[in-house]
Amino acid sequence: MRGIVEVAVNVPLLRLFHYEVPEGLSSRIELGHRVLVPFGGRMATGICVGFPESSDVAALKPVRELLHPDLRFDAHLLELTRWISDYYRASWGEVLEAALPPPIRAGRKEPLETRVAAGPDGAALLAEGGRLASRAPARSRLLVFLARNPGPHRRPELLRAAAASPEALRWAVREGWAAEDRVPRDAPADRGGLESIANLASRSPAALHEDQDKALEAIREAAGSGAFSTLLLHGVTGSGKTEVYLRAFREILERGRRGLVLVPEISLTPQMVLRFREGLGGRCVAVIHSRLTPAERAREWRDIQNGKADLVIGARSAVFAPIPDLGLIVVDEEHDGSYKQESSPRYNGRDVAVMRAHMLGIPVVLGSATPSLESFQNARAGKYRLHGMPRRVTSQDLPAVAVVPLEPDFYRLDGSGLISDALDRLLRDRLRRKEQSLLFLNRRGFSTYLHCTNCGYTLKCPSCDIALTFHRSRNAVRCHYCDHTAQVPSPCPECLALPLRRSGVGTEKIMAELARRYEDARVARLDRDTVTSQQAMIETLGRFARGEHDILVGTQMIAKGHDFPEVTLVGIINADTGLHFPDFRSAERTFQVITQVAGRAGRGDKPGRVVVQTFSPDHPAIACAALGDYAGFVRSELECRQALGYPPFGRLVKVLLQGPDPEETATEAAAVAAILRQRKGNDPKVLGPAPSPISRIQGKSRFQLLLKSGSAAALHSSIVGLEKARPARGKVERAIDVDPQSML
Repeated sequence: MRGIVEVAVNVPLLRLFHYEVPEGLSSRIELGHRVLVPFGGRMATGICVGFPESSDVAALKPVRELLHPDLRFDAHLLELTRWISDYYRASWGEVLEAALPPPIRAGRKEPLETRVAAGPDGAALLAEGGRLASRAPARSRLLVFLARNPGPHRRPELLRAAAASPEALRWAVREGWAAEDRVPRDAPADRGGLESIANLASRSPAALHEDQDKALEAIREAAGSGAFSTLLLHGVTGSGKTEVYLRAFREILERGRRGLVLVPEISLTPQMVLRFREGLGGRCVAVIHSRLTPAERAREWRDIQNGKADLVIGARSAVFAPIPDLGLIVVDEEHDGSYKQESSPRYNGRDVAVMRAHMLGIPVVLGSATPSLESFQNARAGKYRLHGMPRRVTSQDLPAVAVVPLEPDFYRLDGSGLISDALDRLLRDRLRRKEQSLLFLNRRGFSTYLHCTNCGYTLKCPSCDIALTFHRSRNAVRCHYCDHTAQVPSPCPECLALPLRRSGVGTEKIMAELARRYEDARVARLDRDTVTSQQAMIETLGRFARGEHDILVGTQMIAKGHDFPEVTLVGIINADTGLHFPDFRSAERTFQVITQVAGRAGRGDKPGRVVVQTFSPDHPAIACAALGDYAGFVRSELECRQALGYPPFGRLVKVLLQGPDPEETATEAAAVAAILRQRKGNDPKVLGPAPSPISRIQGKSRFQLLLKSGSAAALHSSIVGLEKARPARGKVERAIDVDPQSML
């Protein structure tokens, strides 16, 4: 009998807890099971991670309940989540909880439905059905149907198929002729049909070109070695990286192994899923991302764990998918910052994927047209194997890019300055030729801020240090951090002199200007305001793929991964939106997004054109992106990073302090800094504390420190020392962000 169980409880504490296993559960609880346990004055969930022979706790509390007995973390996922806990300084229980499907994590029971199956003796069923034919026809029809179709059947479908009544079914169950069971409800496979996206089967070439073939051979060699390796696939947009992934997975599946594909955006998932389902010819492709319903997430998770899925595709959290016999991992668009989770546990899905492959001894492929500087430097240092794909698979070269300097009238109140003459001419030309265009602006709403021209007042969120965005469709202002919404005040709340002026520009304002200029153009918009569900996104992408829209306006959701062969023009409305953020990665992100969104043009048989509108035409990020000069940008950016000791030449940890009282939060930040500076040798170097660039969010003041070192071990030791010397306490929250992707 197992008397003691060690539990990783879902609380923000970096320790494990012992509980007594009751007699009734001793034969049922296994390593990796989820349990309900008493914790303080409440009940909490946790995962069984060990069965120690003894405990220092004199009086152990008993485990109250075994939850979801059919769901269990295997030894590999326990090891992986333990590493995440240690490296990213989050409790093991929190990491394990984050790895669970949302309906289970939220405490909701998996949706169930009734299934009905025939009793064990089919001949007796048939005989009894015949005997009842004249005096109880409904019961007779039910028994005869079950004798010929034993099931199990969904209850409503059975009643319809057998033309039987609910009373007849209750009688059959009561008499033992049928048995009912409550099982997890299956969700519809595609909820509206991925077939509404363009048919991508014809996009799959009969033969690979030379660069693709070399990359596939490298993956094949790595998979056959039976050892861990990381391959960085640097392929320009349209070079056929997805086809390489697809063929690599075909070979992996033929060997009896399974695969995992990570994508950064849910908007990329429909096309990727359709492409793989078509290319893998009937193999089961499971999907995991945040837009699935609870029933869908639970179903996919269950199928993956039971080995029914051959390939799993999903966003960041799919890295935890319980895939048996995993043989290959692909991280598409590996450079993307959305692989980093910004709340606890603050893991990076790309880096966790690399560690998972390392633990399993399998290859992992990182693919991108604009590899992150960290990954590129790892390739230069020999940690990763670099494979270049510098040519497109189609007959067309990369699109020609024109950089258009913006004039001050870009922000003209009526919106008429948003589209330059050069972009206007090309848009009209595409409309005349019945070709499609993409317009990119990484700002939602109509106006990004409202201000008073008399006194300078700017309308801000009452809970966040951020300007409120005006949404004309709702005639309201909204905070994109806490979702505070309010009506527009008039006149100015400060001086009462004038109505507030609407300044800045978002996708909604672009739509209004397009409607004014091109009355007959069919225009659609894709951003978080218009995409309220996975189905809405699929429908918008599907209509555009079928040519039902001439122009698609969007934010980063349209910037990468999409393959629309009729798009011959891309316009970047303002390339500077993220260029001047107080973040050392802002230039790299700007280069990446321009390169990625420009790569949507000319992917079919017609040449593509790109117009980049900018106030900073000479900035290296913009100039190099326009020339397609990745090597030139990397060379200049790495020089700056090395001089300052920033990644990839150093490691960072951000310590964020937030609390309701600014003075109390500042005092705690100073105390934390004093402890961190006690280490000898000034390693790591401590920068700050200082107010965060966004100094208040959701009513909490924010201060931060930055730890910088060339040694990950030194950073880890410093953070562990802080946790021991000054545990987080009081009303001031403390967040440790290892390898932060955002300085805001």
